[in-house]
Amino acid sequence: MMRKYFLLLVLGLYVCTVSAQLIKQDNQIPKKQSDLDWYNCSFDQDGVYGAEVNKAYDLLKGKKIKKRPVVALIGTGLDVEHEDLKQSIWFNPKEKANGKDDDKNGLVDDINGWNFLGGKDGQVMETLLKEGDREFFRLKDKYGDYVFDGKNYYRVADDKLMPVPAPEHIDEFKYYRNQVMRESSVAGAYGGIGLAYVLRDYALKFDKQLKERFPDKELTLQEFQTCYDPKAPRDSLGEVAFTLMAYGFSIMKTEKWEDIYNLYATGGQVERGRAAYEKALKAINPGGRKDIVGDNYMDINDKKYGNNVLLTSDAALGTMQAGIIGAKRGNGLGGDGIIDRVEIMTLRVTGRSGEPYLKDMALAIRYAVDHKADVIVLPQQNTLYPEDQKKWITEALQYAEGKGILVIVPVWDLSRDLAKETFFPNRWMTGGKELTNLMVVASSNKEGNPSMRSNYGARELDLFAPGMDVFSTYTGDTYQTGTGVGLAAASVAGVAALIKAYYPALTGTQIRDILLESVTSRAGVEVEKGIEVNGKPTQDLFLFEDLCLSGGILNAYQAVMAADKLAK
Repeated sequence: MMRKYFLLLVLGLYVCTVSAQLIKQDNQIPKKQSDLDWYNCSFDQDGVYGAEVNKAYDLLKGKKIKKRPVVALIGTGLDVEHEDLKQSIWFNPKEKANGKDDDKNGLVDDINGWNFLGGKDGQVMETLLKEGDREFFRLKDKYGDYVFDGKNYYRVADDKLMPVPAPEHIDEFKYYRNQVMRESSVAGAYGGIGLAYVLRDYALKFDKQLKERFPDKELTLQEFQTCYDPKAPRDSLGEVAFTLMAYGFSIMKTEKWEDIYNLYATGGQVERGRAAYEKALKAINPGGRKDIVGDNYMDINDKKYGNNVLLTSDAALGTMQAGIIGAKRGNGLGGDGIIDRVEIMTLRVTGRSGEPYLKDMALAIRYAVDHKADVIVLPQQNTLYPEDQKKWITEALQYAEGKGILVIVPVWDLSRDLAKETFFPNRWMTGGKELTNLMVVASSNKEGNPSMRSNYGARELDLFAPGMDVFSTYTGDTYQTGTGVGLAAASVAGVAALIKAYYPALTGTQIRDILLESVTSRAGVEVEKGIEVNGKPTQDLFLFEDLCLSGGILNAYQAVMAADKLAK
């Protein structure tokens, strides 16, 4: 026990750093029930747009729970010893805490779940890279030094930019150039070195042209402008160089070409590019997996890795999610969970920062399916899914679909239109038959309004659910108020588990359909929503039904009525 509280003291240094999933904390205990667990409440009884869980229990009086549903939280760690969660923690029935692999699954002592970011002697990875950065390091030596002008290819050799043949794997090169460089700040910084060589070479070229055209004349911005000839054959690199140098006059507040020439042609720009890349490298932590975990994250068949350490520095979010789903009801501690007759399995694939490895997510989904999960909650969506690794996730989700399991994934808080930008996982990622068991959710508040920051989409986002200013369990037998899409996903998971407990024959696909059709409708209500225009955040007004497929907010009361009707 002393070890637990020492760890929790350390955890206190890192709480609430996952901005898109948990962005606010407050240790003040709410005084009213509608504040304490407003996600259980209803507008007609409590004046808040909760999920109407308490009303659902009125319908269920006299009915017996037919099974204890299993909810797999794939994401952060969890405080499995929390006073308000002990009754809701999953225990592997085939495993004992004896240092042996009793159930022969290759994982030793996976009692309450598994930490896919763990290693020997209780070590854990705390910080992860973004997927774009991982892809940069994987592909850097193959494509990082290429410069492409839209027609021709160049590489730096002997401190010069030299023409070279096209890369052998042109599709992979395009993927690196168009996706990886966009997603990775480190890749962008490294590409800046190649751009520095382009600027150096064109500065020399422009200088030669200018001195030939204007001999014995002091060269200024006026003369420099003649270097661009709109009637000349297209030279995209030259256009880039000309534009940046033209800006340089303004930035340096000079009219003299000599100042611009000295900036770009003397080699200083190349050195500055290298320095920027080194700075970008230092800003991230590129290592850790090989030293701590020891697996090959690009080999889906390398499965025997990780450890059973679940109380980690990122456990705050998982503990809050677990409280929304399964905190003890009616005990006067914190708020009431949606269903405390539940078993919560913890599968850790994320740290305090960065993005999960797709291999870990795929294996975690399969672990949850193989250990009889009824509902799976994933980390938030992401934009970059490398093709081979996307297949791992797709096949795992199809495996879950075949076993009748509902999978819930929260959107990212970027104010993006999902119809215009693709995020994964999504229902159409198979390339064929649509996944029917996958549900995409976002956060709403007590007033029934959507999160200003959440992504949105009339077809791509399924529904909104309580996830803002939610009071729940926290690490160290404490309670906090938090906001985030992960909490909205927990609300949906709790209601799905409630339905599964009383109507176990219903499949994940059927439960998704029920939840979509039984929302608290907000159709026709105009709401303010954060959006992004030309990369800049702003706001606009939307009809609620234009933000999500269901046009409403999670409603357990109506869902139970629909489930009861369908089950008869």
